[in-house]
Amino acid sequence: MPTVTLNTNHFNLDVGGFAGFFGGEEAVSAMETVHLYRARRWTGWFNSPGSYSVGKHYGQLANSRFWDGMFPGPNVEPTVYIGMDGKSGPMYFASQSGTFLKQTGHLAYLLMQKCKDQRAVIVEGRKTRANKVTILEMPDIKFDAATETSLNIHARDGFHKHVALFPIATSVATCILCAWGDDWYCFSLILLGILINGISCFVIGSASIVLQSVASSKNAPPGDGMLMDGNHVIVVLGKEKNVLAITQGKFQLEYEPWVRRRMRKRRTRGIVGDGIHNVHHWFGKKDAESGSEMQSDEDAEINNEYAAIGFCSLLLVIQFLTQLLLIPQGKLFGQVMFLTSFAVSWAYNLFLSSMDKEYLQEERLVQALNLTDDHMKTYKLGTRTAAAVFACLALQPDCEHGEWENRGFKPQEILRQFIPNETHVWAVWRDQVLEQMRSDKSSLQSFDLQACGNRIAAFNDVDKNLLSDLLSDARTAYQQYLILQVRRRSLIGSISSSVKAEVW
Repeated sequence: MPTVTLNTNHFNLDVGGFAGFFGGEEAVSAMETVHLYRARRWTGWFNSPGSYSVGKHYGQLANSRFWDGMFPGPNVEPTVYIGMDGKSGPMYFASQSGTFLKQTGHLAYLLMQKCKDQRAVIVEGRKTRANKVTILEMPDIKFDAATETSLNIHARDGFHKHVALFPIATSVATCILCAWGDDWYCFSLILLGILINGISCFVIGSASIVLQSVASSKNAPPGDGMLMDGNHVIVVLGKEKNVLAITQGKFQLEYEPWVRRRMRKRRTRGIVGDGIHNVHHWFGKKDAESGSEMQSDEDAEINNEYAAIGFCSLLLVIQFLTQLLLIPQGKLFGQVMFLTSFAVSWAYNLFLSSMDKEYLQEERLVQALNLTDDHMKTYKLGTRTAAAVFACLALQPDCEHGEWENRGFKPQEILRQFIPNETHVWAVWRDQVLEQMRSDKSSLQSFDLQACGNRIAAFNDVDKNLLSDLLSDARTAYQQYLILQVRRRSLIGSISSSVKAEVW
C-alpha cells in the first residue's frame, strides 16, 4: 500500500482574499460603541478583520470633493451616521404652554423606550386594552454655565477594556512569533493592522458626547405635557428648560478641531473638464458689464470636513490592499498566525457588536438627567379612558380651577388627545370628569350615573351601560390619583423633617 505524505513546502492558505471582507459587519458595529464606553478608543490596538468595510463605511463622514470622490455617499453628521441621532420620537402635547409637536426627536424616543421597559404598578379595575402612564418629574438639569444649553455625557465604564486585552495580546504575540519564524511579510502585515486599527479607533472615538438643548425664556410657563406613543404615555412635569432637553434636545459628537477641520463650502455645481469659467477672474480683471462683485467667502456655509477620519478610512483601505497582495508571499506558519490574530479579533468585535447600543444610550441619558426610580413611576391601567383621566389629573396645575384658563390648562383638550370621540355619550362623560375635577369634594359623586341628570334622559340601555362603564373607569383613575397625592405629601413631609433635623 503506497504511503501518503503531505508536502507543505509550496502550500499557501492565501487568506488575503478575504482579509478585508471577513467580519466586516461586526467590525463596523463594534466601532459604533467607541463613544459609549470609557477608554474604548484606546483599546483598538489589534489586527482587526473587515478593514475594507470599516474604511468604506466611515469614509463617508469626510466632507470634501476629494473625500466624496474617494468614498461616495451621503454626507451626514457623525451623530446620525453612528446611530446616536435620527430616530423619530413620540408626539408631544403641552398642557399649559400650548406647544404641540407631532414628532419629537431621538432623546424622546430613548426615554419612551426606557419607560416601556420599566416595571409598572397594576391598577385594579375594568380591563379592555391596557394602557401605561408614566409620571416623570424632571429634576433641574445643570447645564454648562457658558452655553446654558449643553451638557456633557460621560461614557459608560465597563469591563470591555479587560476583554480587549485578549485580541491585543494575541495580535502582539502572533506578530512576535512571525518575526521569530523569520516571516517578515506576515510580521509586517500584522503590525500594520495593529497600528492602523489603533489609530482609527483613536481618531473616530476622540469625540465627546454632548446633550445639546435649545434655549428657553426665563418667563416661560411650566413645560408640563405628554409624550404619547400608542398605548404608552409619559406625563412630563418640570420647568420648560428641563422638558425642552427631552422634546427638542439631541446628542451631538464634539470632535477636536484637528479632527473636524472646519472649512467654508460654497454650493457650486459643475463637472470637471467643462472649461474655464470667468476668464477675467484669472487675470484679475473685473467684468464691467456685469457690475457685480464676487460673493465673499464669509457668506459661504461652514462645514466640518472631518479630514482626519477620511485619512484613517484611506489607511484602512490601503491595509486591505496590502494584505491582499502580500499575504500569499508569507510562509504557512505566518499565515496561520495572521489568521489566528484575525479570529481572536473577530470574536472581540462580535462581543462588542452584541451590545445593545440603544440601551447604552438610554442609560447615558438617564444618568445625565439624574433620573432615578423616584422620578419615574409607571402605572398600568386596564382601559384607555382610565389612562386619559389619570394623565389629565397628573397634569392638573396646583391652583384653583378658576385660574386654569389663565394658566392655559384645558383638560377637555387633554382628554380629546386620548379619545377624540364626539358622540353624546362621550360628551357627557367628559363633562362629568371636568365637573369632578372642578369640585373640591373627594366623594366622587360626579361619577355616579344618577349625577348626569336629564342629560341621559334620551339614552337607551346600551348607552347607559356604556356610560356607566366609562364613569367606572374615571373613578378608578381618580382613586389611584388620590393615592398618588397622599404618597407625594408623605414623601415631602419626610424630606422636610429630615432637613429640619439636619439643621438642628
